[in-house]
Amino acid sequence: MRFIGLFASILCLSACGNGASSVGLSTRMGSAVSGAGLPGQATQRLVPSNGITVERVRLSVRELELKREGHHDDDATDDDGGTSTDDSSELKQRTGAFLIDLSGTALEGQVVRLRDVTVEPGLYDEIEFDIGKVSVTEAGDNAALKELAEKDASLIIDGRIDGEPFQFVSSLRVEQEREADFEVTEGDDQNVTINIDPSGWFTGEGGARLDPRDEHNRSELENNLHKSIDAFDDHDRNGGEDSDDDGSHHDGKDD
Repeated sequence: MRFIGLFASILCLSACGNGASSVGLSTRMGSAVSGAGLPGQATQRLVPSNGITVERVRLSVRELELKREGHHDDDATDDDGGTSTDDSSELKQRTGAFLIDLSGTALEGQVVRLRDVTVEPGLYDEIEFDIGKVSVTEAGDNAALKELAEKDASLIIDGRIDGEPFQFVSSLRVEQEREADFEVTEGDDQNVTINIDPSGWFTGEGGARLDPRDEHNRSELENNLHKSIDAFDDHDRNGGEDSDDDGSHHDGKDD
């Protein structure tokens, strides 16, 4: 899987045509895993060994988009990531801005369901998401999302280093295009999981600890964050990609 760049309440994915079904949108904080190795929902407490602990993670997701089979990236979209302007727009279904806010037991590796969205039944072969800053206006009456907007941030990590509190604020931008392979049927309950792997966030070259309070470490930290985020079809909600359950794997692709 490769990346093509750096990641208000959720808006319903617009349904195109007759009939609609449900796709759950979930998230998970933990090391990347194979679906084949997960008999059920895994528990994996986040306890780094370098004196840094994470207590809360907030991410501003500008948009998540599901693409129907046969739809490719040579289409044109408007600048704000809203409604597609190409002739194949009926093949693309997307959310508006929403917040991922994880703390407490949600940092222990289980799949956390954010909410359900409505989509058109059919075959889907691509997931895209865009993590980035939103405006105060876009945040609307969502106080938690508005807090990030007011800080000009897309990501905030709260934690402790050697027992002392820290807050790492970033305007990181992540745009990922991820191949997938799943079918949504009318009345079905599919699921897409955004996985965030914090295991390498605070580790630099040669295993050196990256102090999030030191601005000299910002570039390396943000690079680690950029590489830690993935999204995939996860129908059984076990935290692993469904295509890995049978030994296969679908790579992402660069632009």
